[in-house]
This record gives sequence, C-alpha cells and structure tokens, in this order.
Amino acid sequence: MTGRQLVVSVAAATLGVATAIAGVAGQTDVAVGAIGLLLAGLLILVVDVRRRQGELARRLKRTAERQLHANRRLDRLQTLPRHVEAATQRSLAALTDEFQVAAGRIEAAGEGTLSGIAQERLAAAERHLELTERVDKVIADILGVSSGVASVRDGVSDTTDSVADLRREVIASLDEASKANKRRQVTLREHIDKLGYEPVRQVQALLQLRDRVTARAPLPPTGGWAMEPTAILRLLHLVEQSRPALVVECGSGASTVWLAYALESIGQGQLVALEHDERYAEQTRRALDEHGLSHVAEVRTAPLSEIDLDGQTFTWYDPGAVQDLKDIELLLVDGPPRASGPRARYPAVPLLGPRLAPGARVVLDDVDRPEEQEAAEAWLAETPGLAREASGTDRSAVLVYRPA
Repeated sequence: MTGRQLVVSVAAATLGVATAIAGVAGQTDVAVGAIGLLLAGLLILVVDVRRRQGELARRLKRTAERQLHANRRLDRLQTLPRHVEAATQRSLAALTDEFQVAAGRIEAAGEGTLSGIAQERLAAAERHLELTERVDKVIADILGVSSGVASVRDGVSDTTDSVADLRREVIASLDEASKANKRRQVTLREHIDKLGYEPVRQVQALLQLRDRVTARAPLPPTGGWAMEPTAILRLLHLVEQSRPALVVECGSGASTVWLAYALESIGQGQLVALEHDERYAEQTRRALDEHGLSHVAEVRTAPLSEIDLDGQTFTWYDPGAVQDLKDIELLLVDGPPRASGPRARYPAVPLLGPRLAPGARVVLDDVDRPEEQEAAEAWLAETPGLAREASGTDRSAVLVYRPA
C-alpha cells in the first residue's frame, strides 16, 4: 500500500468513527456529512487503485513488448537446427501469450485487490525465471551446435588434406605416364627407323649366306616363322669359329639345313634337331634328303609334355629325346613355339645345361620378345658359369658356358 492510500484509509477510518459518534449523539446532519466525506475518501482510494492498476498494466505490456522484441531477435538464429529453433519459438510464443493474458486479466479485474495484483506479479516473475532457464538451455544448444560445426570444420580440413594428397599422387602418376609414353614414342621411332634399313640388312646377309654355301637343291625360305638371314649368318660364323662336335637345335626348319651345310663345310660335327610336330619334322627330313645332308643332321620327333621345374609346370619337348646327348657345344633355342604355353623356351637350359660342354655357346632366338628376354635373364641368374657374349643380332642373343 502506498503512502497516499494509507492516508486516505486512515482518514476514512476516522470519518467512520466520527459518523458513528455523531449518530449516537443524535447529530444527524453531522453524521450525514461525515458519511459523504467517507464516501468521497473511498472514491479517491478506488480511483488511486485503478490508476495503480493501469500503471502496472502498462508496465506488463511493455514487458510483453520487450519479450516480443526478444522473440524477433531469436527468430534471426536461422542457422540453428530446426528442432532447437522450433522449441525456442514455441516457448517464446507461450510466454508472450501468458503475459498478454495476464495483462488482460489485470485490466478486466478493475477493482481487484492489491493482494491479487501481487500474486500476478509473483506468477509473472516465476514465468520470467522459467523463460530465463529456457533461454539458457537454448544458448547451451547453440554452443553444442557450434561445437558440432567446429568438428565438421576439422573434418572438412582433413578431407581437404586427403584431396591434396590424392591430387599430388594423380599428378605424379600422370607425369610417370607421360614419361612412359615418351619412352614408347622413342622406341616406336627407333623401330620405324629400323624398318627402313632392315630389309637391306637381311638381303645383304642372305647374299653372304649364298656365297658361303653351294646348295644342291632350292634353299628353304628365311624370315617370318623361320630364322632371319642375319641370325643364320651369325650361326654359321659360330660354327666356323668354334667347330662344334655336337649341335642341338630346339625346333627345326630352314636353320636346320643351313647348320647342316656349315657342319659339312668344316668336315666335322653332328646336328640333332628336336621337333614336336611330326608334319614339320618330316618336312625338314625331306629337305635334308634333297640337299644330301641326312648324314650330318638328324630330326627327332619329341612331342610336347609337361615338365616340372622347382615346383612349376612347363610344356617342353619330351626329355626322353635327349637322354643320349652329352657334351653339347652349340645349343640353338628356337622352339617350342610361344603358343605352346607361357615361358615356353625357358626349360631348355635347366634341362640341357648339365649336358653342355665347357665353352659351349647357347643361342636364343627372338630375344626382342619379353618372354625370351625373361628366359635369358633367368638362365644367367640360375646357371653358374653362364655369361652373355657381346656379339649377337637384334633378334638373337649368344651366351657362353664356362664352368669354374
């Protein structure tokens, strides 16, 4: 109760006492006047209470407006998860409605007592405390979201680093591919350049071969599946240089006839050719007969069979066809054909190596192919005393066997 209201209340009480005394004393006029003053005081008291109620209503209204302003500010937090934003809006809307209802109730109460106003203010304070707690919770949720954003940022940073590493790897791979492509281009250019003069080299070698041999029948064609003239010329030179007593050839054909002529020309040596296909074997035998070389060269039919070497299975000539051979001084590896299986020519040295004579030469044809290159490297690594000779041709390699 305000001071003014207290004074009016005391005055009203005094007038009430005075009225009662005047009525008892029989002074009716005085009593009526006192009643009028009492009513006037009560009217003043009611008017003051109404005024106070109006001020309180306006304060509550301003409080509601501030809450609405806070609601609009919270609406700006659009980056929050939807469930947090929705919860905040519902809380603020409910609180605003409660404040508006409270203000309406105060205005409608009119002549309600001051105790009721105090209770409404207490309820409003409790609701304000509840709102504060909810806002604190919202702030905590915001901080949680901020922490999640930080985690996402860290994840994005890690992903960026991974992408950068992958980019460097891709660039390195592209550089390596570019270098490999340049190497292939250089190799292709060299091969194309070689094709320009290769026919001339082969013709020159063939002319030299015809000068060395007096053929008694038409000579079989060279090149293609058969050995090239340059490789045959190198073989004949090896025969004339080393004068081998025993020559073994893996495969048969034109090279068999030329080798037989070379052995005949030096007056010594025997040639044994292995052939897995009976048709080709018979064809080579007829060619040897036509040239009168059957006494120098022999063609043995040796069907292909599976051979086990250090736990690996290969397809090669039947080992029974070479059981009687020893002290081989020249070994020509020009078969079996590549179509017979992977690393088809590799078993030649592992199986015939123990039958080589000291100082023997091993000639491997078609070394421009990867499988033959791999076979030659394996022989050099696995056979003690076997070394590469500098001389050779583009398509053949010459190895020499010198055991310790």
